[in-house]
Amino acid sequence: MSAGRWLRVTLAGTGVVALVATARADAPLDQYGLFDMSAETIQDAWTGLIWQRSAPAQTMSFYEAASYCAGLSLATPSGTSSGWRVPSYKELLTLVDETPHTEYVGDGLIQVWIDANAFPQTSVTPTPDYWTSSLYVGDDGAAYVVSFSEGIGDQQSTGTDLQVRCVHDP
Repeated sequence: MSAGRWLRVTLAGTGVVALVATARADAPLDQYGLFDMSAETIQDAWTGLIWQRSAPAQTMSFYEAASYCAGLSLATPSGTSSGWRVPSYKELLTLVDETPHTEYVGDGLIQVWIDANAFPQTSVTPTPDYWTSSLYVGDDGAAYVVSFSEGIGDQQSTGTDLQVRCVHDP
């Protein structure tokens, strides 16, 4: 798809300002195969990993996220499966889009660095950071996170409540 952009258009002499959306950049066309929009999971053709499409509505700590994923059972292309886990830092970074797009969420526009078709937003005000299973080197009480509102990685205290998106090895 072509690069996503928002144009600010001011109509001459009227004082009216409008935001006009152009085509947005999602994941490369071949990153995800065809999928049903109501499907709970999606497979990444590049990595082979199967991802939970919608993050749970509730946020959770690092250890709660690990427990949540371990107890998950979702339908995959090969049938319902258990064995879900929190993705590593490198794995979760593969979902970050190269070019963000803007979505209207809640009361305003936000930048989103993840394919909105493959991974729909689940709440009105999405938590920007998602847990990884990778502990932060040099701080026993922190782990790496990925922000889909900034398109970058960072670290957070393991006691902080954040989003999680589980992954499954086929």
